[in-house]
Amino acid sequence: MKMEERDATLALLLVQGVGSRRFFKLKEAFGSAVNVWRYASRDKLSRIVPEKVADAIVRGPDEALVKKVRARVAESEGWLLFYQDIDYPEALRQIDDPPVLLFGIGSKKALQGPCVAIVGSRKASTYGQKVCCMFSKGLALHGITIVSGLALGIDTWAHRACVESGGVTVAVKGCGLDVKYPLRNTALTQKIKEKGAVITEFFPGVNAEPGNFPMRNRIISGLSLGVIVVEAGFKSGSLITAYLALEQGREVMAVPGNIFSYGSKGCHELIREGAHLVESCEDVMDILRLCSLKPAKEEVDAAVNPEIGKAMTGKVSVVVDKLRAGPQHIDEIAASCSLPVSKVAAMLTELEFLNMVVALGSGIYCLKKGDE
Repeated sequence: MKMEERDATLALLLVQGVGSRRFFKLKEAFGSAVNVWRYASRDKLSRIVPEKVADAIVRGPDEALVKKVRARVAESEGWLLFYQDIDYPEALRQIDDPPVLLFGIGSKKALQGPCVAIVGSRKASTYGQKVCCMFSKGLALHGITIVSGLALGIDTWAHRACVESGGVTVAVKGCGLDVKYPLRNTALTQKIKEKGAVITEFFPGVNAEPGNFPMRNRIISGLSLGVIVVEAGFKSGSLITAYLALEQGREVMAVPGNIFSYGSKGCHELIREGAHLVESCEDVMDILRLCSLKPAKEEVDAAVNPEIGKAMTGKVSVVVDKLRAGPQHIDEIAASCSLPVSKVAAMLTELEFLNMVVALGSGIYCLKKGDE
């Protein structure tokens, strides 16, 4: 048998019952994937893997299937990234159970980070959407790669906001690269790959099964320096990502929300358990010690200025005028503008994203220096 290491690795992963953990056990025992196929006896294999798996390996590699997989990846204009490759993301390599192989489309460079994950509920509220966009766009403007899971809800808003700001985002799928899931994000997937990447550890044709998503989540957190949870219920998959991040030694950050909303319960529980409470991109940058990654001023201006003109029209400009007198509580601003607190909160969120307003905590806001 003449197989190079990557094809031998691919052939092993195609054996039913061989996942990342068993692959690394086999490699440790025999020195390489090629050696597993070349020298492993059934007796030696059965000490490491179940008998059915040992029998399958003894029968030899399915070289035709290996070629078929490579052909399907090529059809998707994709690429394979193996654990031993020099451009495999180092952050992911350091977790307890890194994927042996990543399938991807787009730019491999997008995986080099620095990355921050943004995750949350599939049923995102208007508040959650706005907060998600604020963090995603703001961090992207600081040169941070945004990582999420391409699911509907917060994941979609995180990817979309990053793309709209001209930033780099990485989408981690819980299915094969060629499977259009969720179908509604097909167009978004195409936009992501223009500057970022869409990746998965699942082979072409693998459907989005419930058991796949915890595996996907460990990649989301493993790629990232920290995870921001925007909205999450008590049994949300986002909490799984948060706890995986803790196990991997990553920072966990949570956005506080409405105490009457079920979608805030998971975030508040994380905060009670010690997660960082974050209200701005500056909070995230400070926690992750990424302050030195701010872009040149002209880059920020180019991205923000068109929106500043829009924000300074109508009632939003009234809110800005009220803040010129100095820091004020959101209730005071709402009362003086004769507007509902909910509308003022939405305006302040927009102004925060535009870097015109700073949240001082406890509902108090002030204008950014230079805008007074």
